[in-house]
Amino acid sequence: MSSVNYTTRTEGQTKINTIIWSVPNFINMLENKSMREFRTQKSADPAADAADSRFQLKIQFLGRDNDIIEIYYLSPNPLFLKAVLTICLKRFEERSIVIKEYHTVQANKWQYLATLYKRDIASYDGRDIFLLSDGSLRLKFQFMITNDIRVERAHEVESQLSEDFGNLLLSGLYSDITMKSAENVEYKVHRAVLASRSAVLKANFQYNTTECVTNIIESPFESEILNEVLSYIYTDKAPRVDEIPERLLAASDYYQLGRLKNLCEEALQKRLTVDNALDTLHLADMHSANTLRQSTLEFIKDGHAELITKTEGWRNMESVPLIKTIYEYVVNDDYDFEHNNSLT
Repeated sequence: MSSVNYTTRTEGQTKINTIIWSVPNFINMLENKSMREFRTQKSADPAADAADSRFQLKIQFLGRDNDIIEIYYLSPNPLFLKAVLTICLKRFEERSIVIKEYHTVQANKWQYLATLYKRDIASYDGRDIFLLSDGSLRLKFQFMITNDIRVERAHEVESQLSEDFGNLLLSGLYSDITMKSAENVEYKVHRAVLASRSAVLKANFQYNTTECVTNIIESPFESEILNEVLSYIYTDKAPRVDEIPERLLAASDYYQLGRLKNLCEEALQKRLTVDNALDTLHLADMHSANTLRQSTLEFIKDGHAELITKTEGWRNMESVPLIKTIYEYVVNDDYDFEHNNSLT
């Protein structure tokens, strides 16, 4: 069983929650290929959890041989916080892994924090790198929760504006355009909102186009995707980006929604595994997602190339340009990303 130690202190208007999570025999856990995730348990005393607003922690194992370890946390309440993750090493040393500056966290939703790699936990020559002398992995989490009234009010105004525009989309009040999905589901939308958010949609209302005459825009995307795109256009939020990032990436590229595209790239980057790296690389090239493309190539180069050549995706791959790109990036440290940004 793992052990969790919670401490809390207050500095001014900031409450600092420090959690030390010790996971025993972690190397054995890595070698157990049936292990997919490991998480802290809720307290047996619900009153204590409610009083301390305690976080839950989760380790998720990815890859055929548990090569990738992702770390998540969950808050029972919506918070505005800064998160710091540190690994406790031997001889009382510590190494900071990630620092996420203040951001809003939703209640009861797992939040991605960091990625570790199996090769960093213990090397193949038997030297434990991140493990303590007893074989345990010890992680220190610090969650700094602000009580600054000015910050809370600022986010409250932003949230209200987003909510109001979301209601405008749902009600269709004062709409002057109909947008149709691929299966002819209709959405009552507003010319000014669409034009201000997307250069592609703005072009529909210029130069005496058919859309200007009919006040109807035909979308190539199904209603499930179009609904998310319109929701993002009106509210600047993408609640399903972690569920369907591949499909939203295509739509965000099509409508030139830069920030939504960035969110999709981040979500896909967090999903990277040995098994899906080739598909992700192809997807990035199709939609000119250069940040995702480079991070995927870095993932392949960073110790995963040999594993990827053993996957079914590699065996079935027919793209010579793709193979050439991977080979050049892996073996050539001077690979020019700017001048080699297409696989086709």
